[in-house]
Amino acid sequence: MSKRLQITLYVIMAYLTVFGFLFLFLPGVAEKVLNTSLPDAALNMLYGQLSLTFAYTAFLAARGGDGLSKLSRVIFALTTGHVVVFGYQLMTGVLDFSQAGPPLIINAIFTVLLFLFRRDIQA
Repeated sequence: MSKRLQITLYVIMAYLTVFGFLFLFLPGVAEKVLNTSLPDAALNMLYGQLSLTFAYTAFLAARGGDGLSKLSRVIFALTTGHVVVFGYQLMTGVLDFSQAGPPLIINAIFTVLLFLFRRDIQA
């Protein structure tokens, strides 16, 4: 595995860990950081747990070993999905740029980096 892919996966892991922790344990702080209201506590907890699970998946992929290619594809699908969802929410006015812009930009960067650096992995 290339060092660039490994670093990208660790950065994604850190990003997902922070937001997973916020959604799961500190939803009030998450509301302030994301500049939006989070009215459904059950969904907040679910999203936090999912984010932490994907953070763990990114960690496993970054460590290498068996299944690395598949795990990095999962993280690639996650970041690509976030780009599509936040892009849609921004274009349709569901969220404004202050809400959807930062995660859209961050996930777009992650998606491009994963796409570029995954070429070093043998499928």
